[in-house]
Amino acid sequence: MTAYEQVKVWEIDEVRPRPARPSRPSQPPSPPRPIRPRSPATDSRAVRPQDVRERAERNERLLVWARLSVVVILGAAVLWWPYGRNCGFGLAAYLLAPTMIIVGGLWVVACTWTRRMARTHGLAMLVALWGAGLIAAEILPRIGYAAQPAVWLCRNAPRGTP
Repeated sequence: MTAYEQVKVWEIDEVRPRPARPSRPSQPPSPPRPIRPRSPATDSRAVRPQDVRERAERNERLLVWARLSVVVILGAAVLWWPYGRNCGFGLAAYLLAPTMIIVGGLWVVACTWTRRMARTHGLAMLVALWGAGLIAAEILPRIGYAAQPAVWLCRNAPRGTP
């Protein structure tokens, strides 16, 4: 017995005929239509499984690119943040936006990894790093790593800062 015969992936059951349904007495039976074999070249409704798979893969790739474009737009739009971000609630709200850039970038990184989209994967990693850089630019002055220190809360802000 070969190794292939030892491992059964599935078993095929015998096809059992269905019991015949009783016909309705009020409707006369329709005459049977002649059965014509259809070829994929002549039948416009016939769809090959390969075409279905290719269409599904194309749609998945388009969805990944759409996700990446949304995250890139958020990453670019955060440069024009319209509110104050010096301290307090404005700073917390601003830090939430780059956090979402990182989360969205990692989401696209995971999607591109599973779909083996190497270039898009690299772009998504760059977007996630961009979000980390935006957060670092705000946090590092507040932990004493810059020449101009900044504060977390507005009540501790030195006079003359907005």
